[in-house]
Amino acid sequence: MDNYLVSVSLILSFSLTVIGDTSVCHSNADGHYEIGCRSYVICTGGRGVIHNCPDPPAQETVYNSAKGHCDNPDNVARPCGHWQDCSKLPDKRYPDIYTNCTSYYTCHGGTFFGHNYCNPGLVFDSMLQLCNWPHNVAPPCGTFGTKK
Repeated sequence: MDNYLVSVSLILSFSLTVIGDTSVCHSNADGHYEIGCRSYVICTGGRGVIHNCPDPPAQETVYNSAKGHCDNPDNVARPCGHWQDCSKLPDKRYPDIYTNCTSYYTCHGGTFFGHNYCNPGLVFDSMLQLCNWPHNVAPPCGTFGTKK
């Protein structure tokens, strides 16, 4: 029984914080860096610790880049601070127009599952449901099919 409790405790603590190399830390100074609306990494000496924002019983929290910690979404700027109403949307990913399609959000079963960012230089491709080069993506997110 004691081994079981230790194993569960280790699994739970690991799911909240991951220690190791993170790509954002290799090319940036020490500090806090957003890696998504619900998580951030603290870089120190090229190594990082990923922190996931907790889900308190009353409300989920999101990363507040202005303050450097998780916060109530009402206190955070777009795109993370304003939850998308998914109650009437079909299950899929949607481009976030507030970030010029450099991020997207996921709706499933009427629930908003948060924002994800595309890698630099990419935009969200609604047709393929993934991040893609702008020249491969139709407007309004990309330039595919437009005359130069």
